[in-house]
Amino acid sequence: MSSLLADDATPLTDPAQAVAHMASGGKPRARWVIGTEHEKIGWWPDRGRHPDWSDPRGIRALLEALAADGGWQATREGDDIIALARDRATITLEPGGQLELSGAPLPRLADTAAELDAHLAEIERFSAPLGITWSGLGLAPTVGPDAMPRMPKARYGIMRRYLPTKGALASRMMHQTCTVQANYDFADEADAFRKLRLSLYVQPFVMAAWANSPVVEGRPVVERTFRGRIWEATDDDRYRYPARFLEPDCGFADYVEWAWGVPMFFIRREGRAVDCAGLRFRDFVADGFEGHRANLGDFILHLSTLFPDARLKTHLEVRGADMGDRAHVLALPALHAGLLYDAAALDAGLKLFEGVDHAALMACRRAVPVAGLAAELAGRPLRAWGAQIVELARGGLSRWEPEAVPLLAPIAADVEAGTCPADRVRAIFTGDVSALLAATRIC
Repeated sequence: MSSLLADDATPLTDPAQAVAHMASGGKPRARWVIGTEHEKIGWWPDRGRHPDWSDPRGIRALLEALAADGGWQATREGDDIIALARDRATITLEPGGQLELSGAPLPRLADTAAELDAHLAEIERFSAPLGITWSGLGLAPTVGPDAMPRMPKARYGIMRRYLPTKGALASRMMHQTCTVQANYDFADEADAFRKLRLSLYVQPFVMAAWANSPVVEGRPVVERTFRGRIWEATDDDRYRYPARFLEPDCGFADYVEWAWGVPMFFIRREGRAVDCAGLRFRDFVADGFEGHRANLGDFILHLSTLFPDARLKTHLEVRGADMGDRAHVLALPALHAGLLYDAAALDAGLKLFEGVDHAALMACRRAVPVAGLAAELAGRPLRAWGAQIVELARGGLSRWEPEAVPLLAPIAADVEAGTCPADRVRAIFTGDVSALLAATRIC
């Protein structure tokens, strides 16, 4: 979660205010940009464990070095750095120490590639003196969630108490998973929901094609994406989206209605997180909490705590993929840009999924973690759907940013072969998790 969230104290009393906020994200096509976010797993090869927070060679030392010598501006809770910001990008920590870059909004996929390369080089430069390396797996393959490091954000303490009451794998989600996701603009309400609808249809394919988490606690598992399995047992309130989202006349009011009914984690007041976990947002708006009344900033924060495979804020986020190597990190924003930023590709994509209902999509989603590209959607394997999706994206990119078309090559090759990154991980895994983390090192 990026730390760059609006702190808007405007009193919030009516869902129409939230609808207006979301609609305010609409932009003309000439101003559309792409943002990429990705998380990485830290490892001390010489110690055979994940770097913790407070060790002199640990993650805190890395963030302090980035702030002191890398030109990053630090946000702190007490004495602890919890986020870094520079040039519209942020670096944050997930609960188990996964390092996340929330990239700047950039106009071209070539810019996202340059940003990624610069980021990986910088993190490697500052991590090397600390003996830390970073893996591009979708899940820490070493130990269980209770043995992972703990990052000192107050909000994470609230989530650690609440989420395990909602799902048996919630702690794994917090402390072990890593993703690559991408963010997109929309023109208006109709455009936002056409893009959301196609993104939701496409995410089971994305989950299968980017599957990269087949090792759990040092052992191979039947899942190609154990991260994909984790989301099914984390928190249905905020992960399961309503069938209404796939209907052509869905709009911001429907999205707000769903969000209004999802329980909260916390609110922020005077720089601190106030625990209100389990309180539904609509009840907070109606009744307040411990003397606090709802404001627009609370809604903006709440939107960032909803976890569907694709979600809306004042932009669209696609969230189905496991983290991967450099090629897969770059392919994720390219695939969706080709589908979403070209009118012909967007039209054709929606037409492709005509007749696929919510129940069929959810059945496919449940099959994906194990079956991968062999999972069936409406009687056809995702591999067949994927060939059409990649071709539509290729056509869209050829009109949006032709130079970026080669970024789709690794996905096209996997679809043709019916394979995914997890298959390659299984082929090289010998039981030595340290060797696996070295083989999947991204910086």
